[in-house]
Amino acid sequence: MLLIASKSLRGTKSVSDAARELSLALRHFDGPEALSSLMAGTSRRIVVLGREDVTRETISRLDAHQGRVPFALVIAADRGVVSRSVGPELIDKLLDFRNFSWLGGNFDAFKLGDVLRRCRRRMLQFTREEIEQAFDEFQFVVRYQPKVERGDGTEWQTREAEALIRWLHPDKGLLGPLDFLPEVEAYEMMPRLTEFVLRKTAVQIVKWREQGLGFDICVNLASSELGRTGLASSYAAIVREHGADCNNFTFEVVEQDLVDPDAAHLDTLKRLRNQGFRICLDNFRVAARSLTMLERLPFDEIKIHASALKRAQEDDVSRHVLAAVTGLAHNLGMAVCAEGVEDQETFEFLKTIRCDKLQGFLISEAVLPHIVRRAYSSVAGRTDEVA
Repeated sequence: MLLIASKSLRGTKSVSDAARELSLALRHFDGPEALSSLMAGTSRRIVVLGREDVTRETISRLDAHQGRVPFALVIAADRGVVSRSVGPELIDKLLDFRNFSWLGGNFDAFKLGDVLRRCRRRMLQFTREEIEQAFDEFQFVVRYQPKVERGDGTEWQTREAEALIRWLHPDKGLLGPLDFLPEVEAYEMMPRLTEFVLRKTAVQIVKWREQGLGFDICVNLASSELGRTGLASSYAAIVREHGADCNNFTFEVVEQDLVDPDAAHLDTLKRLRNQGFRICLDNFRVAARSLTMLERLPFDEIKIHASALKRAQEDDVSRHVLAAVTGLAHNLGMAVCAEGVEDQETFEFLKTIRCDKLQGFLISEAVLPHIVRRAYSSVAGRTDEVA
């Protein structure tokens, strides 16, 4: 999905951070004509305008695309200032857009991210029947992104991969999760999808084991599932049914989904751990709320969000904070993983703060199971060979 933002917002760090967090491809435009060019195509997109972009010509061009392409419109400016500048007629025109949000002029990456998530959720592109058909015709597939972790010495080894869902659509080709997970959530089919991934990965673990490859798997667990009665015992039964062990699996739960440590999900996480599953706090951002979660919730691992990693590389204070948090996690018996490792400079930086696991395009993209076996089955992979 595209995030199309005004050139006036190019230097706004919140925009780039939100795009990275939501895995949106960020494009900037300068003027109505450039915006029209970026609106070509059929994929979903979100357009963010600054105050100076709210003109009659820009809004008219966007209006012409309604019905042709699914998109949302966000105004990153104070409503009163815009109203005084353009008048009530154009404001009424803005409010007529099907998927429209006022963000306001003062925003950070978290506020912007919340607005973008709501916009994305409103752009349901697939019907319930299409999602049902995808299940029935086995169109969903799993790809595996290997990680590396510190060995006993100086060597990095590959012992684990994250299972990432894809949709091999008969007409649209291979779709990433952000293209269809909003629909899966909206139609309350996330439990079915997670069970599908769990079954596929349990079978794959056993198959790899027979081929001489001992790999553990990380599976994403949506917050909407954490309130399900009997979830832990059900998932344990699925894993064992296929000959795998619960301790071969780590469930990754997203930080923003765990705002209230006293909610019912706490009991679910404890029950999962009691079954032998490991729990990883995903999208960890090194905020005060994040640190509170380390103390109160039962995690075995934290995964540092790419935006926090980027800040640490650009700012000395953020670097020291991240190093301190890594040490704190170690003292609490937790491993630390970094995602979004895309270059050698990032890899070297993470070595200095004693990060335990690394994941990203520098190590490997998400690949088919036989590629994982071919690359790693003889001996545990070394990251200096991959990097």
